Amino acid sequence: MAEAQPNEPVDEVRMREVQACHVGDLIHIGDSVGLSPWTAENYLDELKNPDAVMLRLVSPENKTLGFIVGRLVGSEASSMDAEIYNIAVKQSAQKKGNGQLLLNAFTEQCRGKGVRTIWLEVRESNSPAINFYQKNGFIFVQRRSHFYSNPREHGWLMSLNLMQTEA
Repeated sequence: MAEAQPNEPVDEVRMREVQACHVGDLIHIGDSVGLSPWTAENYLDELKNPDAVMLRLVSPENKTLGFIVGRLVGSEASSMDAEIYNIAVKQSAQKKGNGQLLLNAFTEQCRGKGVRTIWLEVRESNSPAINFYQKNGFIFVQRRSHFYSNPREHGWLMSLNLMQTEA
């Protein structure tokens, strides 16, 4: 297999739904890239939620390269929104377009379910993530004081209006 160039997806990656047996991979990747920690119980509870959207990007060897976890929120199609709780890519698979693949897959699932707006929070100091989200059309909504702990830090609430970004 040819070596992937920076900003190009790894060859032959596939998107799969997260299952309970993958929770350890999610925790390991999340911890290695500094996500706010989720426990196995947090992920397993989310898997039980029928509104959860949990996807993992896998290599040809079925190894987890990254994941995205979110949820559909709202009771009617006319007011359906979604939230992204976590998105992470293994360090060795970063800078190859894999985060973009995860976000695109999540966004497409949301569009298919009639979601109007996707929401997320990001650490104020995480400028690479903020730049990534802005590049994808997310806008700053508000600053959330001391939203994060370990370390304590402000968060940015960001949103993407899918009604304005129809393909």
